[in-house]
Formats: sequence, structure tokens, C-alpha cells
Amino acid sequence: MIRFSVDPNYAGKNLPGWFMVASYLQKSIGQRVKFIPYKDFDEARNAVLSGEIDIVYANPFDWVFFMNEIGFLPIARPRNHFDEVIVCSKKYKSYLELTKPINIISAHKKTFVHMVGLFLLEKAEIDLDSCKFNFSGSYQSVIKNVLQSEYDIGFVLSEVYEKSSVIIKNQLNILDVSNDGFVFHAFCISPRLIELQKSITESILNFNSKLLDDIGFEGFETISEDEIFTISSLANEYIGSLNREAS
Repeated sequence: MIRFSVDPNYAGKNLPGWFMVASYLQKSIGQRVKFIPYKDFDEARNAVLSGEIDIVYANPFDWVFFMNEIGFLPIARPRNHFDEVIVCSKKYKSYLELTKPINIISAHKKTFVHMVGLFLLEKAEIDLDSCKFNFSGSYQSVIKNVLQSEYDIGFVLSEVYEKSSVIIKNQLNILDVSNDGFVFHAFCISPRLIELQKSITESILNFNSKLLDDIGFEGFETISEDEIFTISSLANEYIGSLNREAS
């Protein structure tokens, strides 16, 4: 049996669509595929690292980590779809209104969203030493905490914000938005599935329009070596900084 999961951000939405992805893969590659969703980043990561998952649609930080640590192979990425970051607030409309200490809510320290959020603050000349960070486990809960005015600002995956209701959007002020256009989620496979790499990849690249609509993408394409190198370099640099910070 092949066990399949997705980034927790996606497990909380379009859930029926991801079950359909598992069914599609099962029919396409001729092996039983079971979809297993997880609620938070740590639970999902631990499942992959402990060998409980064979195929995962992972966020950029995770697929680099899985590739480095346990030999997972990134095989496909969403077409014309990149991970961007929004810095939002309910209480403030501009960085200039912030007062120290700045209380910030983020989903998880080990995500590209948090890393890019820090870059945006530094670009805006915000002193990170004046910031206090808390982590909620999901981007939806980041928005919830910001709306309750428990924190000054929050880091949110732009896709999550865009798919929020008009009522929620109208209550949030956007202080900053990244526009890098190069970081992305990716389908990755375990080393034990290397012999099935071609058939799994072809199956993903040939998702039909109904299936793509169900999970909210226009299509998938292969990942270039240059893309893997660029994102890996950035992720490894950030991981190194976290390790130095912890030591």
C-alpha cells in the first residue's frame, strides 16, 4: 500500500479533492493508495520522517528537508502557482503605526512563510529584536488570532488569505506582500518508490480538469534542477540559521 498526504494547509480545505487524487493515482499506477491527512505541521513532518508516508504534497521548506534528510525526490510542482506571503493586521494599517514590542503570530518557525515574513520586516527596517513571535500551527489560526486583535501582525500564506471570505478580508489590513514568484509546493516521493517515479509523475502531470478544479490548480509540471538548487540553497541557509540560534 502507498500512503499519500498533503501539507496541513491543504488538508483543511478541498479535502474531498485530495481523496479523489488518491483514487486517481491508485487507478493510474495500479497500486492501492491511501490518503492520510494531518492537522498540523509537526504531526505531518513526523509522519513523513518516520516512514509513514510515501507520497507527499509538501510546502517548500518541508520538501527540501525531506530531500536532504531521508532522500525524498521532488517530482512535480503546480503550474503558475507560487507561495507568496502577506503581512496582515487588524489594529494597524502601516508599519509606521507599530509600537515596540511588536507581537507577531506565525504558523510555524520552520516554514518559508515565516522566513519570507522576516525578510519583509527587515526590508521595512523593522528591528527583529523588538519583535515577539508566537506560533499557532496553521495559517487559518493566524488569521483568527489577528482578527481577535491578540497580536499586532501575522504572517499568512497569500493563497489562504485570497480564499478567505469577504467578511474576513474586510477586517484585515495588508501591511506588506511578497512578490518573489519562485518558491512553490511540490509532490515528492519516497526513495522506495523510485521504480514508480515515471508512472507517478506522468499521472500527476495528466490530472484531468475536474480533478484540478477539485484541488484548486490549473495543472502540474516537472521541476528543474535549477529550481531545486535555488530553493534548496535558500532553505538550507535558513535551516542553518535556526540551528545556530538553537545552539
